Amino acid sequence: MTIYSYSRLKCYEQCQQKYKFQYIDKIRVEIKESIELFLGKRVHETLKKLYRDFHNQRENTLEELLNFLRKEWRWKWNETSITFMNGCSQKGYLQIAEQCIINYYNRYCPFDHERTIAVEKRILVNLDETSDYRLFGYIDRVAKTKDGCYEIHDYKTASMLPSPKCIQKDRQLALYAILLNGRYSYIKNIRLVWHFLKFDKEITSNRTYEELERLKQKIIQLIDTIENAGIFPANHSKLCHWCKFRSICRL
Repeated sequence: MTIYSYSRLKCYEQCQQKYKFQYIDKIRVEIKESIELFLGKRVHETLKKLYRDFHNQRENTLEELLNFLRKEWRWKWNETSITFMNGCSQKGYLQIAEQCIINYYNRYCPFDHERTIAVEKRILVNLDETSDYRLFGYIDRVAKTKDGCYEIHDYKTASMLPSPKCIQKDRQLALYAILLNGRYSYIKNIRLVWHFLKFDKEITSNRTYEELERLKQKIIQLIDTIENAGIFPANHSKLCHWCKFRSICRL
């Protein structure tokens, strides 16, 4: 049985033809990286450095983190492979990335209100006893609070804040909670934490055991649907504009 991830499942739900191109046919296409994705990667790298260094008893100053961000930005920048929106500039996006780090640092420094357990943790678990359904994911950060709660942290550099309804229905971190509990069965009390860095906003949510079990069963049903699919029709939507397979899509 194929090992699934949140992104793989989401791809199938968005467009079955895209799923076939990417995961079954494994078609390779030359695409440009969006400036938003480039920005998000650099911010994630900087926060990963913050917590890995902190775990090794080294505390970074804000200026050290900003210097690291700028160095990574310059080193990995390739203007010919990055797409921009009209009217935007590299300098402007770098300033946004810097502000994300400034917001986070000022809010949580000295970073001792919880204990970081893992950074960019890869977890693979079986969703059933027969190991027919397997799921994996990378968690930005796992922390344990002073009251014994385990938190799954996710960093967002999006330009819009989701509604409370969207947060409650979000499946990504809920799936990560299933992964964390599946890998470490003694972990029961799990809190989901989103950091919307542009807005200096933290949003938290909890899922009950029953909610996670229902989600697990829905994922198993979705995997069954994918494994038994014979055709993979294209789905025309607003996401088509950003699809890397536009040049070969029949729509």
